[in-house]
Amino acid sequence: MKLHKNKHLSITSLIEDITGKSALAMDVFSLSIQSLKDHLMETLEKRGTSMTVNDIKWVLTVPAIWTDAAKQFMRKSAEKAGIPGENLLIALEPEAASIYCQYLPTEKLNGADEGFTMSEVGTKYMIIDLGGGTADITVHEKQRDGMLKEVCQATGDACGGTSIDNEFFQLFVKIVGAPLMNSLSKNDPSAYLDLFREFEIVKRTINPNKKGKMNFTIPFVALDKLCKNTFEEDFPTTVSSCSLSDKICLRGDKMRG
Repeated sequence: MKLHKNKHLSITSLIEDITGKSALAMDVFSLSIQSLKDHLMETLEKRGTSMTVNDIKWVLTVPAIWTDAAKQFMRKSAEKAGIPGENLLIALEPEAASIYCQYLPTEKLNGADEGFTMSEVGTKYMIIDLGGGTADITVHEKQRDGMLKEVCQATGDACGGTSIDNEFFQLFVKIVGAPLMNSLSKNDPSAYLDLFREFEIVKRTINPNKKGKMNFTIPFVALDKLCKNTFEEDFPTTVSSCSLSDKICLRGDKMRG
């Protein structure tokens, strides 16, 4: 999403970690891709294959809403990671999902109408890719030659799972304030990441039929220390005096709300 939001994207663009330290975005993305590439090549070597990087057709998937500049940035990052440009294909994530779905036994899936299959000529279907940063949607129609026709242009918006994480962050801002949360991310990033990892686990258990309160573990020691240094009061006192005190409570190192 850092690439999607950057209107002036270039090879000199910077990206920040949660502590505020900057690095070249190109280096961050290329090293990430290189790690995946090297892991694959090591696995192939251990299995006794004689494959090289040039023997593989590499496909890099990107969100449908990304700009051409962001797609080009990813291509350059992959090439910097050691993937030959002539062997690299950039594909939209919902389109990749659509191709994968061609081989699903849809007649055996729950909720699928009897006899429905994506492999039948003339079948139209919608692929909705609900990811972390974006929600991408595309509609395809199966053609006689086995190809897929794009019924409408792939679209979507920046409303993936991380948008819920942002609301979770704002919840804590209401409890302890933005300066303290920013201080937690910069001075104790491990505690900050633990908080969001725990929220991620709880978030996956939520469904439309679930009711009642939920519990999740918080980095109590780190938050308590910051509250004492910042407000000269412990974390439970800060929680009890915030605007959400009637909706949330503490039970040891767990928050319930």
